[in-house]
Amino acid sequence: MKLKIKKNLLGLALASFVLTGCTSIAQQQTYGNYESKIASGQLDAAAEMAIKKADVNPETGGANDLLWSLEAATLLRIKGGYQQSTAFFDDAEMLMKAEDTESIAEKAADGVGSILVNDSLADYEQAHYDGIMANSYKALNFMFEGDVANARVEWNRVDDRQRRAVDAFAEKIAKLKEEQAKEATKKKETEANTEQSLSEAEKIIQSQGIDFSQWNAYQDYVNPFSTYMHGLFFMVNAQGGSDFGKAYDSLKRAAAMTGNDTAKADMVLADSLRKGKKSISDIEPTVWVVFENGLGPKKEELRIDLPVFVASNDVMYTGMALPKLVDRQQAFPALEVEGTTTTVLSEMDRVIHAEFKAEFPYILSREVARTVWKTIAQKQMNDKNEMAGLIASIAQAATTSADLRMWNSLPKDFQLARVSKPKNGSLAISAKGMETPLNVELDSKSRFSIVYVRAVSPLASPTVDVINI
Repeated sequence: MKLKIKKNLLGLALASFVLTGCTSIAQQQTYGNYESKIASGQLDAAAEMAIKKADVNPETGGANDLLWSLEAATLLRIKGGYQQSTAFFDDAEMLMKAEDTESIAEKAADGVGSILVNDSLADYEQAHYDGIMANSYKALNFMFEGDVANARVEWNRVDDRQRRAVDAFAEKIAKLKEEQAKEATKKKETEANTEQSLSEAEKIIQSQGIDFSQWNAYQDYVNPFSTYMHGLFFMVNAQGGSDFGKAYDSLKRAAAMTGNDTAKADMVLADSLRKGKKSISDIEPTVWVVFENGLGPKKEELRIDLPVFVASNDVMYTGMALPKLVDRQQAFPALEVEGTTTTVLSEMDRVIHAEFKAEFPYILSREVARTVWKTIAQKQMNDKNEMAGLIASIAQAATTSADLRMWNSLPKDFQLARVSKPKNGSLAISAKGMETPLNVELDSKSRFSIVYVRAVSPLASPTVDVINI
């Protein structure tokens, strides 16, 4: 009889390993499949996948999934479907607002499943850079369509989001600390284990070569790309002196944060315009080239086995899973534009790293507390009945998973160049590793042009949009 029980236990143990991380596998397959489509240039297939997962209501036409709405909107924008892209960004904004205004009771109900199982079960909670980039991309969509009035509205919203970022981060960090304190005092039985496990987990994370000290935010958690584009828009579309003032303030801030020479030169130009030393007609026909390069970081799972110091051998499995950021590559090192090389204006990597760093202590403490709670529950069940304990261990293994959700189609960096408008109206753009150089025809009637190049990988053909002003 004992031999039969042991065989059954062995079979169940094997099942636990099969099931281990099944939630993780599902996430990795979904995002891995999506990423491979983008990186290989299958933008139609990637957009179709994102639209399907955005869960569009057939009656209202509105999307119900925030993260996949952002993904769908981004790919449609790259493909030139500006109106459809803006519609998805509108849906994403509404879902962000709903998330921001969700009541405490609603958040608590939403969080029950994630507290007991893993963070991926909770509604996706947007990062601050999500909101800033959503409004920035909407503004660009309107600019591509020649809708200056709506572009102005969106750039003002971008500016407002950037200004609120400092207060929002301070409030969020304070709230996270408060929640950590509550979590630590919730169950005395788990307190010692949680503290000891947290300390051990931090050592293991450091041993993985993850050094948060290198991840520093731009000033006030601002994204310099959005700040610069806000300034450029108001400089070349100024309706009065106050617009030149707005342009100068933003370009000055972008130049100070990045040290980018083109941003500095634009700041000097905006200063001359706001002081009346120059007029728009004094400026020679000019082309700004904005290069959206590669893909930003993605999340992968860092699995840590046996970090919990439960004073018993009566558990068959314990472990935790944490998200870690993995950097991806540029599509090209830089663009060559009429003898001028683009230079980095803003690293999206840095923006994302900084926000992840600010939130990671909370993610870690939640996962440690959850692991301790699950393991103690498993032990208690095992003390009463070995079979029940084994089933609990299988459930724990199967539900241990990191939350890998994030906006995956954002770029690695934004680069910038400014050149005189070619007299023949044709702009030549090339790059090391680019198979076919780009030849961009400019509107001969426009004094200024913004040429916007997006390259997701060296394997995919870059897309080009032109804003004529």
